[in-house]
Amino acid sequence: MGQAQKKRQQGVRHQEVELELWELDADEDDSCAGGARRNGRGRTASADRNRTADSRSGYAGDQNRTTGSRNRGGHSRQLQLYDAGRNQNSSRVRRRSSQRELQIQDIRRYQGGRADGVRAGNVYRGSARPVQSIRRRRAKRRKAYVVRTMAVLLAVLCLVLIYFMTGEIYRFTHDRGHKGVLQIMSEKAVDPDSKVAPPEIIEDLLEVNDYSRPGTGIKRVKNIFVHYTANPGTSAANNRSYFANLPLTKERSASAHLIIGYDGELIQCIPFDEQAYAVRTRNEDSISIECCYLSEDGAFTQETYDTLIHTLAWLIDKYDLSAEDILRHYDCGGKKCPLYYVEHEDAWDRLLDDVAAYKDGSKQADAG
Repeated sequence: MGQAQKKRQQGVRHQEVELELWELDADEDDSCAGGARRNGRGRTASADRNRTADSRSGYAGDQNRTTGSRNRGGHSRQLQLYDAGRNQNSSRVRRRSSQRELQIQDIRRYQGGRADGVRAGNVYRGSARPVQSIRRRRAKRRKAYVVRTMAVLLAVLCLVLIYFMTGEIYRFTHDRGHKGVLQIMSEKAVDPDSKVAPPEIIEDLLEVNDYSRPGTGIKRVKNIFVHYTANPGTSAANNRSYFANLPLTKERSASAHLIIGYDGELIQCIPFDEQAYAVRTRNEDSISIECCYLSEDGAFTQETYDTLIHTLAWLIDKYDLSAEDILRHYDCGGKKCPLYYVEHEDAWDRLLDDVAAYKDGSKQADAG
């Protein structure tokens, strides 16, 4: 039941009580007026009867005393009957008046209690019940709101967890490459045509995708390109993961056949007979090597440098190339990569000399 409907019912009940009180007051006034009218009519009738008796007595004049005595006796009896009736009427009126007074007092007390309840902010007898019901409804609404909010937050949390778990599962299953096994190149059979022993290579191939390993073959290797990661302090494994996540991020297309860490570790991401996304115009006939570094100027650590010299000497010997076939990314496109060897040409020339010496020294050692 609505609050407005309750107020209308209370107003109707108040009007009924006021009407009942007005009717009681009106009945009391009518009863008093009726008694007075009845008493007046009684006195008038009695006076008329007395006058009639007196006139009859006057007209008789000389009637005997016995007749006069009889008339006086009849008149006294009439007066006694009138007085008894009037006493009965007055006692009946008093009883009725006392009853009405009690009813009026009850109604007044009822109205007073109702007014006190209204001033106190309640609705007479059943005032507490609507307030309690309103409080219960509000409590239920608050509880339902809290439950809905918690359900939404739980659903969002589950979605976030599912997203991260899916990403971790994807990286775990795809970052290992389609072969799924790390292999050490030095443990394989040495190429009989190569005079330089291969470096220790960790084979962790990327899965074929459109952003880091297209799977397109290379017919002939003409050059070896040297790069730097342009992200100081990152390891070889970090950069390999970056290449592996490009199918997810879709940031750009990039990769390299080999990555050398600042501690000297060497990771292979793409087979040598497949293209990498390293040099835009030369991917189809070249092999690229990314080098990690720590210094802000881009200089390689000694461990990185040593591994790079060994790897370059092995590759040019493997593909029947010379030190002049080793290029910087800068030499094809003008990008300052590797930064230190672009800004220090003498350092680059010294690197090429070290590669040639390493290759020749390996040949001499093999011949001896």
